[in-house]
Amino acid sequence: MRKRTGEKGFRFNLLLLVAGLVGLSLIFGGGAGYAQTKKALIDLNSASEKELESLKGIGPATAKKIIDGRPYKAVDDLKKAGLTEKTIEGIKPFVTVGPAKAAAPAKEEKAKAPAAPAKAPAKEEKAKAPAAPAKEPAKEPAAKAQAKAAPAAAKLAPGQKVNLNTATKAQLEALPEIGPVKAQEIIDGRPYKKTEDVMKVKGIKEGIFGKIKDLITVD
Repeated sequence: MRKRTGEKGFRFNLLLLVAGLVGLSLIFGGGAGYAQTKKALIDLNSASEKELESLKGIGPATAKKIIDGRPYKAVDDLKKAGLTEKTIEGIKPFVTVGPAKAAAPAKEEKAKAPAAPAKAPAKEEKAKAPAAPAKEPAKEPAAKAQAKAAPAAAKLAPGQKVNLNTATKAQLEALPEIGPVKAQEIIDGRPYKKTEDVMKVKGIKEGIFGKIKDLITVD
């Protein structure tokens, strides 16, 4: 009887020891597994496309949407990237949200900074280039007009008068201070009842009229 009682006690103690060892292994093994799971969490703000694709229900297209929607403040923000609530709930145990906010705007600012000033001077140089030669050809017709006016004025004989109503353009150009433009305007303003009416023509005032009044007539 004593031997049987001793064997039972030994077996009972052995079972307790085994149970204790198993319990300790579960406690420490579970803790290690939890630590590993925590380390293996995928950061939504810094994970690569391949890392995101390893999550359940996340394909290449969804992974790109998640990357484009960064940064995230919470896992539920994935709704903005088009993920359904079911998908979000399924990956919540495997993801985390880290502080990766400064990386994206820093690259954008560097990319935008040199772009604006690089184009501005190029347009200004192109705009300035044709400006200088544009003025030079404008002087040539003025010089030619003066050259034509000078010999025409010399043709007016002493005592000869120019009829404002019948004179040709060349005859009108022979008058002092009357060039091709004013001569044409005189023709366009016909008929004239008196010589003073010529002052109605644009550009002909009392000063010019004083020089030509003895050289013109309306008869």
